[in-house]
Amino acid sequence: MHGNYGYFEEGKLGKPYDWPLWSRLARFGRPYLRVIGLSGALILLLTVFDLALPYLLKVGIDSYIVLSARPVRVPEDPPPELKLFLDKVGSQLYQGSGAGQFFVAGDTLRRLDPRLLRKLEAQGFIAPKRFYFTQIQTSAQEKVVLDHPNLFHTTDDMAFIDYSDLAKLSGEEILSLRRHDISGLYRLGLLFVSLLLLSAVCTFGQNLLMVYAGQHMMHDLRMKLFGHLQEMSLSFFDRNPVGRLVTRLTNDIQNLDEMFGSVIMTLLKDTVLLGGILVILFSLEWELTLVTLSVMPLIIVLFRVFGVQVRGAFREIRAKLARINSTLNEYLSGIRVIQLFRQEKETLHRFENLNHEYYRATVKQIMLQAVFFPCIELLATTTIALLLWYGGRQVLVGRISLGVLVVFISYLRMFFGPIRDVSQKYSIMQSAMASAERIFLLLDDTGQEKYTSTGAEPPAVQGEIEFRQVSFGYRPDEPVLKDISFRVRAGETLAIVGVTGAGKTTLMHLLERFHQPQQGKILLDGRDIRDLDLAWLRSQVGLIMQDVFLFRGKLRDNIALDRNLSPKEIQEITRMAYLEDLVCRLPDQLDAEVQEGGVTFSTGQRQLLAIARAMAYDPKVLILDEATANIDSETEHLIQQALERLFQGRTTLVIAHRLSTIQKADRVLVMHHGRIVEHGTQDDLLSRRNYYYRLHQLQFASP
Repeated sequence: MHGNYGYFEEGKLGKPYDWPLWSRLARFGRPYLRVIGLSGALILLLTVFDLALPYLLKVGIDSYIVLSARPVRVPEDPPPELKLFLDKVGSQLYQGSGAGQFFVAGDTLRRLDPRLLRKLEAQGFIAPKRFYFTQIQTSAQEKVVLDHPNLFHTTDDMAFIDYSDLAKLSGEEILSLRRHDISGLYRLGLLFVSLLLLSAVCTFGQNLLMVYAGQHMMHDLRMKLFGHLQEMSLSFFDRNPVGRLVTRLTNDIQNLDEMFGSVIMTLLKDTVLLGGILVILFSLEWELTLVTLSVMPLIIVLFRVFGVQVRGAFREIRAKLARINSTLNEYLSGIRVIQLFRQEKETLHRFENLNHEYYRATVKQIMLQAVFFPCIELLATTTIALLLWYGGRQVLVGRISLGVLVVFISYLRMFFGPIRDVSQKYSIMQSAMASAERIFLLLDDTGQEKYTSTGAEPPAVQGEIEFRQVSFGYRPDEPVLKDISFRVRAGETLAIVGVTGAGKTTLMHLLERFHQPQQGKILLDGRDIRDLDLAWLRSQVGLIMQDVFLFRGKLRDNIALDRNLSPKEIQEITRMAYLEDLVCRLPDQLDAEVQEGGVTFSTGQRQLLAIARAMAYDPKVLILDEATANIDSETEHLIQQALERLFQGRTTLVIAHRLSTIQKADRVLVMHHGRIVEHGTQDDLLSRRNYYYRLHQLQFASP
């Protein structure tokens, strides 16, 4: 009850990011490649929009807000350095008002060799002052220049004014002078808003497409896993708690769904975004970019250390959660026993221990994240500080423009955004990939029953059964059945009796192919049942057990199961199974809702429903496994009458402890410790005064 369950998640597992695991997950995305491809295209478009937005800030600052030029003094006989400078500047040199005075735009200067500029600055040929310049295109601009001739330097249609002298103009004059800059900023603003709107539309479409693909992929995976579980042999469910299997189908699938819905495409976008940012930064200023990337080795080391630690933490969490689910399933299923024997406190104590173990595993994972995320933030802040220190100096000496520094800061924030996303999504990835390991380990379990479409399906079944030297054990060294051989003729009723543990139920499970015999053969109409199609075999061999399971749903559905029966046919079946009285008492009759497990029906009523279910399926071979045990006399009489109708024209095997229920059996097979000890008619066995006689005396002899 509280030992080692043998969960495979506690075994040694491979790396969560190995290619085979990813390739297996990718197979579920192949049917939706078109949708995923369209989502990827939208992500690329979104990345372009995201990269364009900060660059618009640079354009606005350098081209409209702080557009500047620097004065250059050119003597009649310029030195070689100045000649080289003039050759490189060429037509981008503007004539000033005075003799030998020229102006060069800041963007032009920043494209030149900084060593040459520093030399010319030291020689006094390039002054440190910065001038605003504009082309005179309107009469209002011309009026401002004419009203302040001492402040402006003019040449042709260009006007230059020191930035410090702009404060001497009135607000209206500045607006008139810089009307071109204002209209340019207005256009940039409209473009900025337009890109934001397009980005919002693309984000909506991309999320919708990815959720569509992710939900369909998880639907397919969940269906595949559930279908796989339905085909597993009963020994698999004997080894694996139901709670753990429920965890695979619910929590683990949900983890993968979260990864596909919010991680995969986000990581794709972040990867493309990081690549685009690096390309832009290197094209703008490679030295500043190298300073920015100086902290990347620390980030890589941090990810490596965190990945190893968090991987183990998530695996431990998955194992603890599976134990909690399996324990909950066990305790809630056995709640009657717990309350009957007053085990509430002890059960609560055991669950508290499991819950505390899960709590400690979760806290460990949270502590890792609590250390990791602040480290990422610290490195991001350090990088910005380095950028301000180094980049600010470059702006002051004119090596780069203010717009370049601003756009670097903007891109740097964007650069660490994906890294933060990766650090936050890393936990989801680790959890999801740990879940994927669990799921594929379960799918790789080879204990499946063989539903082969190539198996034989005879056109007609007579119902003759033969066990030929059959041996079987649930463990190889502990045989349950030993050299069992007998034959049941078509239409015959065979009773199988014996004390508990004699192997009676195991015998029937072998006939249903819930297990395979380790030795010998089981024949149906002379054919080995292993050569028959499994689904077809079970359609011909019906089983009525002592513990009848009813599904949640309508009563008629529990009788017909997957058979398409008309209302008239179902009514006839309920009459033949003596269920009419029960059906008439229900408010909705055949449409009455059955609760989970059929808890609102008595044991006898569930047995009658099982008989009706067998009649609806109409098998040629019928197995009754203690079907009338623990039934009151009146209900037992009804069941016996229903069974007599069901037995007609069928080969029937009846397992019974109560010998009174097999009075009409054609023959009796007596088992003891996995062997057949007697075989014959009841009168013959009683006359032998052997094992069956002693069983008969124990049940029917007077005190």
